[in-house]
Amino acid sequence: MPAPYCYEYPRPMVTVDLAVFSLVEQSLRVLLIRRGHEPFAGKWAIPGGFLEMDEPAEAGARRELREETGLEIAGPVEPIGFLAEPGRDPRGRTITLAHATVVRPGEHKPQGGDDATEAAWIKIGDHIDLAFDHGEILSQALAWLRRGVIDRTSTLALEVLPRSFRLEDVHALFLGLGLTHRQTAPWLRRMVRSGRIERVEEPLLHFHLVESTS
Repeated sequence: MPAPYCYEYPRPMVTVDLAVFSLVEQSLRVLLIRRGHEPFAGKWAIPGGFLEMDEPAEAGARRELREETGLEIAGPVEPIGFLAEPGRDPRGRTITLAHATVVRPGEHKPQGGDDATEAAWIKIGDHIDLAFDHGEILSQALAWLRRGVIDRTSTLALEVLPRSFRLEDVHALFLGLGLTHRQTAPWLRRMVRSGRIERVEEPLLHFHLVESTS
């Protein structure tokens, strides 16, 4: 017996994608998977897949990330928009709910799983021919991260930097987002004054994340 309120009209499919950023080898990187199946077999893509019928969108994004890369994200995941252009997916009309998050470097080692043959941290700025319209999702995710880094009330940058970092790490993060060296000094001063990081002079100048005791 058909479910109540089930209409005989075509309905779109829904997918969830999750862009994950980290600072790896002193460069801003995004976690990508290499697709194992058509369409776009062999191409890099943002981790994601079809949303299950009784699954919240964020839970679906976290599940797909775990299945395709092995990563379990403990921190917040933010919705950043949706893509719904007809023809964006050769499998049929598909609406994607895009999400983004950051992880601290060195805490996550991805490994391809499910329908992903490979998972890797890819440097922002490298020319990559992404599957579907994932280039647009990546652009939206980078804009989200850039807003979070320059927002005076946000601590997002501290969540992507190592717990102990040097000035060069901050430069790498800012440059990866299209920001400038000159913008790093005010940000560092603001973080030190807020008590979120401390400046350590020896043996080499670096900064250390102050862990919250609350």
